Amino acid sequence: MPSATAIAFDYRPSRRLQAAVVAVALLAGISLALSALSLALAVALAVAVALYAATALWRLRRHDGWRVAWHDAGHWSLARNAVATQTAELRDASVRGDWIVLRLRLGDGRTLPLVLASDNSDADLRRRLRVRLAGAGE
Repeated sequence: MPSATAIAFDYRPSRRLQAAVVAVALLAGISLALSALSLALAVALAVAVALYAATALWRLRRHDGWRVAWHDAGHWSLARNAVATQTAELRDASVRGDWIVLRLRLGDGRTLPLVLASDNSDADLRRRLRVRLAGAGE
């Protein structure tokens, strides 16, 4: 079997995922408004939903600007704005239809989740990642 080639891409957060977070938060707010909860409890829960959605959106946006590479030898490298490169290891990956979620463990122990969808990556990149992830699990 020929050796796997390196896979590199520029990562930016998925706008579809961000829109889904906003849509779910709006639906939760509407359901709270239509519920039989007391006004104080409904407002408190709506504020909690809004804070949770804002936090989720902030966490998605803070991973913008990464240059990600999966090298032939199996290790990952990440560069932020072409300044400092750090290595990472693949903690786990999940493929759900057209979506791929990669969780990388950085050298300092933090976990970096990367969500690849059709709006922030091309089909060829996702296909190559799926093939290589399937081969990595053997």
